[in-house]
Amino acid sequence: MKKGLLLFWVCSLLCFPVLSVRAEDSSLKIQALPDQNSVKAGMMFLVHVRVVNSSSDTSAEFWGNTCSYEKHWVTDNPGVFLQSWTCNENALEQITLSPGDAYEKNIILYIPKEDNKNGPVIFRLGFKRMSEDGDVAEPLWSDPVTMRVIVPDAPASVAAPVITDKTSQAAEPAAKNVTPQIVVPESSAPAVSRNLTFQDPGIPAKVAPGDEFSISLTSNPSTGFHWKMTLPESDKAVTFLKSEYVASQQSMPGVPGQEVFRFKALTAGETKAAFVYERPWETKVAPTRKIFTILVQKN
Repeated sequence: MKKGLLLFWVCSLLCFPVLSVRAEDSSLKIQALPDQNSVKAGMMFLVHVRVVNSSSDTSAEFWGNTCSYEKHWVTDNPGVFLQSWTCNENALEQITLSPGDAYEKNIILYIPKEDNKNGPVIFRLGFKRMSEDGDVAEPLWSDPVTMRVIVPDAPASVAAPVITDKTSQAAEPAAKNVTPQIVVPESSAPAVSRNLTFQDPGIPAKVAPGDEFSISLTSNPSTGFHWKMTLPESDKAVTFLKSEYVASQQSMPGVPGQEVFRFKALTAGETKAAFVYERPWETKVAPTRKIFTILVQKN
């Protein structure tokens, strides 16, 4: 009898804490929701990730980075890579999830496929929780995600314009009437006064001195969101002209349109235009970001 009681108390001290940790782990579910199901090789795409507390009566707590939160995430496929954020400030914050709540972020990935074949790539995303002292737990994994990778043909000379896939527009509201990006081959373009529109941050915007060009992004002001654009202070390659909102041709209320930013190329060089899609009053929600590389090249 005494031996049985001793075993019970030992188990009470040693077994129960382990079981509570496992119960907390099992209550956290990882969801990975890509914004598209196909992508060109080497181009970035967005995945909306969620850590959901599926418990009906227990809160869950962990710590996370306020800026470089992509460091909490890993993939189980060595051919799938996460794109890091550039952070001016970074700190740890405590995350408390009540039953049913979710911790949500948008992360950017890319797949530099090298076998020159179209086909599916399967991967999972894992979330690594942190403790207050910086210890990192083993990742909790999402269900498998399948992304079809498209390897475009790249002949030596291309006579026709290149039209990008609308599905590469990560983290933007869906729009049915979106003007596709058209890049005129340099060999057939006049020296000045070309009008070019770019929509895909994964492809450098190539222009010539004297060109006026636009960067067009899907936007829905009725939701309170708008795009904020910045250029480097030392930039001399391009100058910003103006921005305008172009409403959708559809008459239905709430349909997103295009926010168009117009520039003029001045002199040969390279610069980056950074865009943030945000609500001004939301200070604790990570905004959607896009960075366009602009190459001004002489013919």
